[in-house]
Amino acid sequence: MARDFPEHNVYTTPVFFSSDWLNEYWNTIEVDDYRFVYMGPKGSWTPFHADVFRSYSWSANICGRKKWLLYPPGQEEFLKDTHGNLAYDVTAADLRDKHLFPHSDKACQPLEIIQEAGEIIFVPSGWHHQVYNLEDTISINHNWLNGCNIDIMWQFLQNELSAVQREIEEWRTSMDSWHQHCQTIMKSCSGIDYGEFASFLKIIAENRIAFLSACSSANTDYPRHLSETLAALGPHHAAFDLQRVVHILECLICSDDFKRLDLSTLNLQPESLLQKIRETIHSTRGQHLP
Repeated sequence: MARDFPEHNVYTTPVFFSSDWLNEYWNTIEVDDYRFVYMGPKGSWTPFHADVFRSYSWSANICGRKKWLLYPPGQEEFLKDTHGNLAYDVTAADLRDKHLFPHSDKACQPLEIIQEAGEIIFVPSGWHHQVYNLEDTISINHNWLNGCNIDIMWQFLQNELSAVQREIEEWRTSMDSWHQHCQTIMKSCSGIDYGEFASFLKIIAENRIAFLSACSSANTDYPRHLSETLAALGPHHAAFDLQRVVHILECLICSDDFKRLDLSTLNLQPESLLQKIRETIHSTRGQHLP
């Protein structure tokens, strides 16, 4: 609704959550985003999970009440069954069966929160959670990533690819395109592959390079939705974002799995992009930015 009817200005993202690379990228490529309205009747619930790409999430209750059970990162390892599958319901009696869940007794007690109408909850990266609607409930929810947790997303993608590679290891020597098949399977499971991750970093970097260039030249010819967000956070935040992109892009370039990709299909020259970012950061340091 916010995208299709911008003139209504139905809501504004809280400033603390506005550095949002994830939805900025999906807006730029004009594909659906990671912003949702959730509606659920009393008694409905969401099974145990962590959010997409190990992103942050925030959830604002418009009406109704929710109960959240949250576990810090690492605790989910104790809540897997003998096959390595994550528990569907952390309150189920099955978890006390040592034959099914051999390590469940090592898990800490969850953090339990009751969220009232008008309250917003922030869920950090990698925190697994299970949520109950205690009343008929409507909430607005965002998943988002930025320079502070992009390294967690990169680690998640590496783990996802490694898991796929282990599953189809037996066909490695008999398939010429085994590595590409791994990327395809990874994308079908997690929603992104290494190629799209590189494109994601490229768009985030180019938007900030353009913004900093506009700041230095007092040029106001810049996309309005990005201009407002980046202007609110300021040029120093944009420079910080670029430094984080450099770090992750350098890690990506060093990855053997990334080196096996056909970069000609990605419209991306990583070394050139790195050089452009470094030049922008260097010139920014020499300027008195507003």
